[in-house]
Amino acid sequence: MGAEREPLPHLSSIRLVATDLDGTLLSPAGAVTSRAREAVLGAREAGIVVVPVTGRPPQALWDLAEQCGLGPYGICANGAALVDIDSRSVVEVEPLAGEIALGLVDLLRERIPGIILACDDLDCFSYEPGFFPAPVDWDEKMEEVGDIRSALDSGCIKLIARTHDTTARELIGLLEERVGEIGHVTTSGLDWVDIGAPGVSKAYALERLCDRLDVHLSEVVAVGDNHNDLSFLAWAGLAMAPANAIPEVLAVAHRVLPHNGEDGVADLLEELVAARSQLDQLAPQQAGSEAGSLAGLGAIPPLTG
Repeated sequence: MGAEREPLPHLSSIRLVATDLDGTLLSPAGAVTSRAREAVLGAREAGIVVVPVTGRPPQALWDLAEQCGLGPYGICANGAALVDIDSRSVVEVEPLAGEIALGLVDLLRERIPGIILACDDLDCFSYEPGFFPAPVDWDEKMEEVGDIRSALDSGCIKLIARTHDTTARELIGLLEERVGEIGHVTTSGLDWVDIGAPGVSKAYALERLCDRLDVHLSEVVAVGDNHNDLSFLAWAGLAMAPANAIPEVLAVAHRVLPHNGEDGVADLLEELVAARSQLDQLAPQQAGSEAGSLAGLGAIPPLTG
């Protein structure tokens, strides 16, 4: 099961792990397990950078990243924001411009009856009445607005659409036909669809981060479970997925990890640390050279805009 992309890197050569959060690193309840935290910290101690790559906006990442020991870098909003977790700051942002977002609202209302909209910016999640069928409690500021247009004058990092009689997969098809090249359409497995700026994806942001860190794609393993993970799974040298991933993701994974309820990503991180340790024991001189290279990552100055 999986894509054939040769040559595949050895685990001991991996310098960066890019992992989705919900449905992947986190438990099915959306929690950080003690094993996941220990595995993340162990990987970082071994010189492996662990980067959360999520559809969540930055304000919904900070506390979770602290609980899990993630840092110093993260990718949010499906690639629209590159963040410095340690300083809780946004380093780079690729917003959907206000006039484009407003035009998309008009287009979607005209062509998809019953559509309900929301948007995320760097400060607040705004949503129209009826967007949530039941109350939610998220780790970010939330505001109900009568018309989403009132929240879009300055643009957003993503526009979000749903209908109560259409699944996210069905809605993706409808939106891709209608949105075309105006925006990038994806979903994270929830009951709605995200629309970001054209060309902006998890792969786009991960490539930019790796360029900053001087990490080659062959030194990257990506782990994800849903539609919005397909781009960076295709980009990375190694693609892995938890057993609970959607069929499209399992089809491109080089390897399937245990279910996220069984700490599949922790399994991977522990294996990477073991591979590094084994390399140290088998080839001290080579390991010393690689250790110096990896230690250099820790010395990289903070990301700046």
